[in-house]
This record gives sequence, structure tokens and C-alpha cells, in this order.
Amino acid sequence: MLVRLTLLLVAIALAGCDGGPKFVKAGGTVKYKDKPIPGADIILMSDASSSPSTARTDDQGRFTVSTDGKPGAPMGSYRVAITAARNKREVSPGEALSMTSEQIYANHETLIPVKYNNLITSGLSATVSDDPAKNEFSFELK
Repeated sequence: MLVRLTLLLVAIALAGCDGGPKFVKAGGTVKYKDKPIPGADIILMSDASSSPSTARTDDQGRFTVSTDGKPGAPMGSYRVAITAARNKREVSPGEALSMTSEQIYANHETLIPVKYNNLITSGLSATVSDDPAKNEFSFELK
């Protein structure tokens, strides 16, 4: 009888555990002035979640988000920030260690307007639904 009661209590406890939020496939494209942006970093941040969903674009500007190392994002509304930058010239690891903040900044080239780097100023948003087909976002930056 005690074994049955224990098994029943364990089953009830497990029924209440959903293992956290459900992750849904989400992704899309990033373009600036109608051209794909390779190597751009995308951050989706929800007010309801402490973990951002992130991605990096490929050579065609396409991306697929992940959250905490898991593919997809929890359902919900997100504010979006996008950064895209590159070094003006290549820097060796040894040189990078000896560079000042000013030198690093001077070697930095932003590929898109800075306003998109911030969740508040970007004006970008996305809503992840339970239907992955609706989770293809197109960010056309101006």
C-alpha cells in the first residue's frame, strides 16, 4: 500500500512539472538597404523571461534563434536589437591585448545605424507563436 501511495504522489508531482517553457522554432532575415547583413547578432528579449533568445546571421542574412543553448524561443512578445560590426583591419591576438579602448573603437566599423543596437531605440519587435510557420521575421533596416 505504501509503495502505491508513493507512486501516486510521484505521478501527481510529475504531472505538475512541465519542464519549463516550450521552445518554438523562430528565425528570419536581416537586411540593411535591401542587402543581407552577414554576421549580425540578433537579441530577442521578453519582459516575461530573464533569458534572451539570440542568433547570428549567415552570409544570406538568415538566422535561427536559440535560448539557453536550446533551439527556438518561448512563445511571447519580444523587443529586438541587432548589431553588425567588423574590424576595419585585422588585428593579431597579441596586438589586441596591447590596444587601448580608443584604438579598439577606432578600428571598429558599424555596418548598420547604431539605433538598432538597443532594445529600446531599435523600434523592432517580434511575437513568437505556437505555429513555427508564423515565426519567420523579416527585419528590413533603413
